[in-house]
Amino acid sequence: MTKKYYWLKLKEDFFEEDTIQWLEEQENGKDYCLFYLKLCLKSLKSNGVLIRNVGQILVPYDIKKLADITNTKPDTVIVAMEIFKKIGLVQVLENGEIYMTQLENMVGSESEWAKKKRKQRLKSKHKDNVPNLSPQCPTEIEKEIELDNRNRDRDRDEEKEENKLSSTNAKKFSDVIGIFNNNIHMVTPLECEKLKEWSKDITYEVIIKAIEESVYYNKRSMGYINAILNNWFNNNLKSIEDVKAYLRDRDDKRGVKHNAGYKGNNKKPEDEGIGIII
Repeated sequence: MTKKYYWLKLKEDFFEEDTIQWLEEQENGKDYCLFYLKLCLKSLKSNGVLIRNVGQILVPYDIKKLADITNTKPDTVIVAMEIFKKIGLVQVLENGEIYMTQLENMVGSESEWAKKKRKQRLKSKHKDNVPNLSPQCPTEIEKEIELDNRNRDRDRDEEKEENKLSSTNAKKFSDVIGIFNNNIHMVTPLECEKLKEWSKDITYEVIIKAIEESVYYNKRSMGYINAILNNWFNNNLKSIEDVKAYLRDRDDKRGVKHNAGYKGNNKKPEDEGIGIII
């Protein structure tokens, strides 16, 4: 399974934005801002969603646990969470998940493979800047050239395999984009890249199921879809069968009949008929 690395990106005028400025102006406002940034960091890997997975049970974070994981006073947490909900920085979903609504635009990530290739490019660039003089004997140089040729051949083979895979799955990925467009909104280039990145680690059927879940809960955003996929990914749910079994078990524990996928995309999740348009 491909490992991913995440980081929080703040614009240079982050603290000059109206929402953050207003937050800092409140009594203990700087404590609220620090608490908010800590929540953002805690939710990085799940793309803005905070909830604990205890076995197959989803356990919401309470005030005490939020205070513990952020090293913040409980009284500060209580007031801050109410303010965050009021000004739209967080949403508390039906199952108790805490959704950081602005995190989607504040997250950077890359796969382990992408990190490796980036380092290789930097290393190659560094080599290009080194004077072309070497104390090596001809035999050592020949060995190095042979090794470089092998590495190039290997990279070329990897690229060919990726292109082959891309060609094979082009139709399926097009279907995913079509379903996203019909049920969420017209996909942006950045969202398209995120979906393409996910397709390297999980099946297209699982991505489509995540879109369906976001429609069912009426949280139609790439951030929420990312959060769902991260949750499944971290729980090692590799196939659509694994995901369906997980959802059935989850809903059985909640005493809820899970949505089977009705037609129509203009109704609220509590309305009968909510579902996904294929």
